[in-house]
Amino acid sequence: MNAADDSEVNNEVAADDLNNIQIEYHPSAAIPSQKIPFTEFTRGHRPRAYKPDLSTDPWYPFQSHLDFEFAELVLETALNKEQVNHFLKLLKSVHSTTEAFTINEYNDIQNTWKAASHCMTAFKKEVVCIDGVDGEPHKFVMYYCSLWDWVCNLLKHPNIGPHFVVDVQHLSKFNSSSFIHFIDEPWMADKLWNIQSKLPPDGKVLLFILYTDKAKLSSFGRQKGYPVVAHLANLPMSIWNGEGIGGGHVVGWLPIIFKEYSGKPQFANFKNAVWHELFRKLLQTVEKKSETGCWVNCWDGVARHFFPVILILSADYEEQAVMALICGVKLNFPCPICLIPCDHISEFPAQCELRTSENVLKALREACSQDTLEKREQILIQQGLHDIDSTFTVIANTDVYHALSWDHLHANFTGKFGDHLWAELLRILDKAGHQAMARVEKNFSEMPHWHMLNHFEEALSISYTDGQKLEDLSKIVVFACHNILLQNMKKEGYLLLCCLRAYIEFDLYMNSLAVGWEVVSTFNVLMQKYAEKTDNTKKNWNFLKNHTCMHVFDDIKAKGVTRNFNTKPNEKMHGPLKEKYQKHTNFKNVAQQILDVDHLKAVSELIHCRISDYEAYMETNMQSTTGSNTNNAEHEDFFHVRLGSQIKQPLTLEAIEQRGMIDKSFMQFCMKLNKLLNRYFEVTQKPLLGGKCIQLQVNHEITEYQYIKVNFESTVDWCQYTDHLCCYDCDVHLNLWRAHEQPWESAEIFSVKSIICSALLYPDHTRPGKHLVVDTIDTDIFLHVQMMHKAAGHH
Repeated sequence: MNAADDSEVNNEVAADDLNNIQIEYHPSAAIPSQKIPFTEFTRGHRPRAYKPDLSTDPWYPFQSHLDFEFAELVLETALNKEQVNHFLKLLKSVHSTTEAFTINEYNDIQNTWKAASHCMTAFKKEVVCIDGVDGEPHKFVMYYCSLWDWVCNLLKHPNIGPHFVVDVQHLSKFNSSSFIHFIDEPWMADKLWNIQSKLPPDGKVLLFILYTDKAKLSSFGRQKGYPVVAHLANLPMSIWNGEGIGGGHVVGWLPIIFKEYSGKPQFANFKNAVWHELFRKLLQTVEKKSETGCWVNCWDGVARHFFPVILILSADYEEQAVMALICGVKLNFPCPICLIPCDHISEFPAQCELRTSENVLKALREACSQDTLEKREQILIQQGLHDIDSTFTVIANTDVYHALSWDHLHANFTGKFGDHLWAELLRILDKAGHQAMARVEKNFSEMPHWHMLNHFEEALSISYTDGQKLEDLSKIVVFACHNILLQNMKKEGYLLLCCLRAYIEFDLYMNSLAVGWEVVSTFNVLMQKYAEKTDNTKKNWNFLKNHTCMHVFDDIKAKGVTRNFNTKPNEKMHGPLKEKYQKHTNFKNVAQQILDVDHLKAVSELIHCRISDYEAYMETNMQSTTGSNTNNAEHEDFFHVRLGSQIKQPLTLEAIEQRGMIDKSFMQFCMKLNKLLNRYFEVTQKPLLGGKCIQLQVNHEITEYQYIKVNFESTVDWCQYTDHLCCYDCDVHLNLWRAHEQPWESAEIFSVKSIICSALLYPDHTRPGKHLVVDTIDTDIFLHVQMMHKAAGHH
């Protein structure tokens, strides 16, 4: 998603600038600004071809590719020593391939993995002794790997390195009159520009995103882990937020302090002190380099002077409170970002004092300067702070309160929607009676299946903890309820429906800085009306997760759009960790076992990457030697429309027209097809074969496809996305767009190349023959429909 701040970058534009993208580099980069045609920019970054190291086999230290594939299979399936040795005996008895297979026993695999493990940064184990609240020393184990070694491996990687953005950029798109600045990636945002301005002229910033949260490893959550995940935001989001080399990487494993310590006084202070002391071990691997910088010979042989900073801390509220040194949600100032009083968190003041490392340190020093313990505690309680040293002060150009970021997953999907709006909807439907609930349930089940959208057969009877399911429910709930909670602003049901619509509009408009504040204000006005109307229910609408969204726009301007700091992609990494726990451990002292397997998985991914690069290079060499045409491959990478699910047996046009006896949309199919084809040649001014009009006959055959994949340029971030297709009036308050159903016999034939993108339609149960456009599926279709509303004069 892009965040447009509507600032005009340059009013002096040429006529051929229409839709161009302008890139302005930081002055220290000494790179002149560039203008890129929109058609080139939307295609994104193509992998740069390079020659792999041919002096060593890509599967080294394995003796052959086959050896590596077998070892990888063993790792994936978690076979034990006895199973592997038995499997090898069977393989040897049927072995017939010409490729070398040198593994004879389990130890051969283990020794080779050990030899390969140096390819990736290994974990260290460190035992830290900290005095507890009882005065006795307590030992805690911290596992971590060097952040610096990990990032250097990426900088030197021949396939990942070329994607690095080492200089901050400001991007703008021409809107027919001027260039408008927009923000997407972290390296397009204000924070990095400001940091690079403080560095030496040759200084480059390395942007770390750190995430941490407890993960349930066992099925019932009795066994938990505490991973720390790192991303490098100098890479494109598609890489650093993806899987494999360059994606999120587990760099640490914190201990969980169990309840045997919790009964003591000052336990919370002790627990936070332990967290910061152990997290410091991880940060110390880049501490000195953040102050002085460090030169690295990169993928292209060029030495660059890098300064690591922590740009984003991605975490839920519990972890944010620990990072911010605050005592939790019940204190006087519960927000980790600002100093808004707890009894005013439902308000959205234009100005609110922000926390900074400087003013928090000042408050702690004031507390420590008091002559009595009582006075000291009084100040700490008033400020809601723990009197401990923050670990984040060791990293230069990093303020923990600027790095803490709005948590989209827990604040919106599981918080504002799941815990509050959805819960209220269930209460109202329950009060409306069984028949109303059954109709809403039926409406949910009738929502058409759609790519990347959960389908709900029983939406109301299930308790949800999955943020993705709650997100998908929020996208379709208005459409499922619009004919049940009928239009009457005096009734709480319809008022809640308006709140739900305003909520999803805020969620979709969030990354538009120009409109975002207006939308969130509309939502809050509706929520205040609803709170007043339902005051008798004693529902508390003064909750922190509603307040935190007032900080999202500052976060976007500083760090890029919300997907850059959303916890949802990181929480998906809990699944693989849980799988490693269940498959690869003996369920005792599991941290070391899980991290050992995770390390080998990373080594496996690296070898896989080398093999893929090697095979691609050899294939390209073979094609150039034989003179094969490679243009087709490039064309396929950036197709506009691709057909699939081909019906094997071609049909005659006569057979298709016979369908018109049952389905009127096929009536006069042959005539319509002839008309389309002739019109195509007329419009494109291409010569007709023999100079005669096309006149297909009923005995001509046609191939049927039942699936279309369409690439389109998004209006959100101007890059290419894919839709999957399987084969107007407006509601004033709910802002819905209706499409009129046409008679089947008026069906038209058109070229699939004219498809721009797809839209999901849902039957309007209040008006037979009409459908509602489900514009809440994603931000792109939402913005398209908003433009339609504007053109129709609905706003």
